[in-house]
Amino acid sequence: MINLTQRFGLTLGLGILSLLPSFPILAAEKITFSIAPLGEFDVSVDSLVVFAKDGTITPDFAFYTKHFTPEELTKFRALLNKSFPLNEVEAFEFFNTNFGKEIVSQLSRAIKSPSDQSEPFLQGAILLAAANPDGLKIINVIKNYDSSTVAVNLETIRNTINEADHLYQSTERIFNWLDRQIETDTSTASSVNLSDLSKAGKITWTSETITIPRPNEDPLTIFVYVPQNLSKPAPTIVITPGLNSDFQGLRYAAEHLASHGFATVGIDFPESDTERMKDALAGLDTFPTPNAWMDQPKDVTLALDTLEQKMQSDPNFQGKLDLKNVGILGQSLGGYTATATGGANVQWEYLIKECAKLNNPDVINLNPALLWQCKGITNAPPLPELQDPRIKAVIAINPVTNPAFGNQGINEISVPMMFIAGSADIFAPSLPEQITPFSNVNKEDKYLILVQNGTHLSFLQGTEQLPDFLVGEGQDLAYNYLRSISLAFFNFYLNQQQEFEPYLTDAAAQQMGQNPLPLHLIKSLTQEQLNEALKPTN
Repeated sequence: MINLTQRFGLTLGLGILSLLPSFPILAAEKITFSIAPLGEFDVSVDSLVVFAKDGTITPDFAFYTKHFTPEELTKFRALLNKSFPLNEVEAFEFFNTNFGKEIVSQLSRAIKSPSDQSEPFLQGAILLAAANPDGLKIINVIKNYDSSTVAVNLETIRNTINEADHLYQSTERIFNWLDRQIETDTSTASSVNLSDLSKAGKITWTSETITIPRPNEDPLTIFVYVPQNLSKPAPTIVITPGLNSDFQGLRYAAEHLASHGFATVGIDFPESDTERMKDALAGLDTFPTPNAWMDQPKDVTLALDTLEQKMQSDPNFQGKLDLKNVGILGQSLGGYTATATGGANVQWEYLIKECAKLNNPDVINLNPALLWQCKGITNAPPLPELQDPRIKAVIAINPVTNPAFGNQGINEISVPMMFIAGSADIFAPSLPEQITPFSNVNKEDKYLILVQNGTHLSFLQGTEQLPDFLVGEGQDLAYNYLRSISLAFFNFYLNQQQEFEPYLTDAAAQQMGQNPLPLHLIKSLTQEQLNEALKPTN
């Protein structure tokens, strides 16, 4: 990692000076709210601090707890103690991007004050809370708010408790539930004797960059890796990067698969490529061209069509690629693209309905994936028939799927699929974007890999300039996980090599997983099981 202090030295210094008026002069002492029809009430911040520390309910807090269920109180305490691993420099950097400012704007809805007051006060409280050695905690944000009295919207607070619990606490509960299942399942093998699939293969390959023109749009760039000296055409893997990224972040996976005999085709999408990452780092992050992200599966079809043409005309490609036997691997927005090409249908009316909820002042959206999906749409639905029949297997890493596909559209996926989800993914939170959608797929050939402590960027290379809290630990482990998992999955489903099936088990995943990124693999998850796993414990 580069030195963040050096990188943001002058900008940070000037920025802090501009924020000084919003830094707390007062400390919050009490919170006031209304309970209809009873009137106005208040509770001391000290009581919340005590409650957060050990669960003790003080006399002045006891009256209000009667208006919450025990489950809500458990969620509330967990939220107060939730620690985000940001220091004050990283918090300043993050909350001064357009995305960070949007989060502050959403959170300020809970405060009964004009936005021109609540937003800077809240931002200042966040920065001071981030200076705490324990990390940025919600309870410390409350304590550092620049007003002795903080008036809040009780209904918004209640909704936010459930929303935050849904996004931030749920995956940890699911991991704990899975661990309990393993402990009680005596049939689960403690170890499996499997080879290391992360090692490079012995097959040589050549690479070529191809520019594909698109009418009235920027051209599409693809990067093709072709294995050499094979006895038959190579099964082909398309690799689709996410928003603010490009193929280079996943090139290591392409080269690994090519060394084992797969042709690989990386795509750079002009509407959502790495230039937007540069904008984000400069605080100028922008959203894709309306509907561009929804129509990206058509670019996969265009790339495959182009390669079919080259198979007919270019000696370097003739007889080299099996384009009737294609897999796809995508990350984030590219994970949406991969899932759609595999048959999942965009539920346009459901998407519009869910996006309308962003205008509800009593609801705070803490899911960036929802914000991106809703900012990137217009009143026109996406192009029809996004599925490509050549796609035979799908791996989607941290995919954005909900509400784009909804409960029904995701179940239309017609090929073997694997979702990879990280418990620390703040950009496409695992419960709404991967775990719940996975439980809605009613088919046998499906897999969900849960990466504890995995972030949205764990599997991407080229993230050295980003803050540690966004990238997370153990990236080298994550790269080897993807090399191994993708090789086993595509060998099993594209080459029908049955000897790779043992690699696609929870026992194998647990054996491969290491701290700080332990793994679980799930092949079946009913809604009843999910509900059981999500129950909070005291």
